[in-house]
Amino acid sequence: MSDFTLSGRTIAAYVLPTAPLAALGLPLVVYVAPFYVSGLGLDQSQVGLVLLAARLLDLLLDPLIGWASDSTRSRWGRRRPWMTVSVPFFVTGVFLLFLPPEGATIGWFSAWVILAYLAYSVAAISHIAWGAELSVQYHERSRVQGWREFAAIAGFLLVLALPVLLEAIDHTATIVDKVALMGWFVCISMPICVAITLWAVPEPDAPHGVHKLEIGAAVRLIAGNAALRKLLLADLLQGLAPGITGSLFIFLISYYFEMPKASSTILFIYFVAGLFFVPLWIKLSYRLTKHRTLCIALLYTSALIPLVLLLPKGNFWVLTGAFILFGVGYGAGGFLLRSMMADVIDIDTLATGRERSGLFYSLLVMTNKLGYAAAGLAYPVLAAVGFDGRPGVVNSPEAINGLGLVFVLLPLAFMLLTVLVMWNFPIDKFKQQELRDAIARKRAEGTLVPGPAE
Repeated sequence: MSDFTLSGRTIAAYVLPTAPLAALGLPLVVYVAPFYVSGLGLDQSQVGLVLLAARLLDLLLDPLIGWASDSTRSRWGRRRPWMTVSVPFFVTGVFLLFLPPEGATIGWFSAWVILAYLAYSVAAISHIAWGAELSVQYHERSRVQGWREFAAIAGFLLVLALPVLLEAIDHTATIVDKVALMGWFVCISMPICVAITLWAVPEPDAPHGVHKLEIGAAVRLIAGNAALRKLLLADLLQGLAPGITGSLFIFLISYYFEMPKASSTILFIYFVAGLFFVPLWIKLSYRLTKHRTLCIALLYTSALIPLVLLLPKGNFWVLTGAFILFGVGYGAGGFLLRSMMADVIDIDTLATGRERSGLFYSLLVMTNKLGYAAAGLAYPVLAAVGFDGRPGVVNSPEAINGLGLVFVLLPLAFMLLTVLVMWNFPIDKFKQQELRDAIARKRAEGTLVPGPAE
């Protein structure tokens, strides 16, 4: 569009770290957690609860990280120092999590999940806040976050392609080999991608002043901003849906559809479809509002997911075609919600004179991670219906049918709830332009100044 200000090269350099960050997120749920259950024999309910507990820890830590990022003043900017310091911790956590020793315990899994998630939070919050500050234009924010989502799915594809290639090269490769290869990919790519971003992407000047952190102020921030409350709730709900389908995907293909060797290939094709259609959702958001585009994507997926229960078992091509259709809507939710958060921040900037992108995006990262972690509760639900994914366990037909129902019904409920929350979201292009005009006017008048420190 004619009013875009960022070059494609700048956006490409900015989105690069998203790929290794994403290569931790969903593959951890899809491959690593099931690996600790089926490969190392850990209890599936304990693994699910550890994921939830690690994310609950983020309820305390993510706002602290956002505040610290907002308050940092250095010659390198606010966001660069935090992204830099996150890299060695991220690499260490991923390496020890993806390449565990033989006989690793639930304690080992817990320790390195917590470290990897913490380093992920530091990098992701600083990175998303940096992206929100690159442009103040309504549609360009969708462009930035849309291509960030494109890079995230590309990261999924790169890391998920590795097991597929390994299967093609070595038919004796085990899940241990596959998870280790994914871990190496993340550990090598993260430092390289972050270095390019730090070198090539400009960071806007930080406003003057340092924010005092108060828990009460954070609570008032959420309570007093209706758009923020809606957005956080939607992010929590829409994180639950892919978190559940991701954590159960390997089990579904292996047990319900009776094709254990096809799981990596079908998952890869699913994400190819998601990657291919991200530009479509970006362009649709230019024509519609962001929130209505989000709702359309969720309604599309909601209409298709019950078909899982009707698909024939053991038919690779039918199943592949179905998951291509399922993948069409995958990429819309994440980037649209992040783009809308930049618009919500404008409300806060106009009201307080502050630019607290780090704090706001820490809340969004927190709810998204909490949604994915709460999806780990699907494991205890599986146990309740009698399904057990540990090696050597023979599941009854009723338990396997229960697996299919959990895969369909839980995500369907959360997607429909997200549509209900977001259908009448209060900020569209015109409202956002009013906010930016008011901010510009007050700055020109010298009346947009920070209030009491928060």
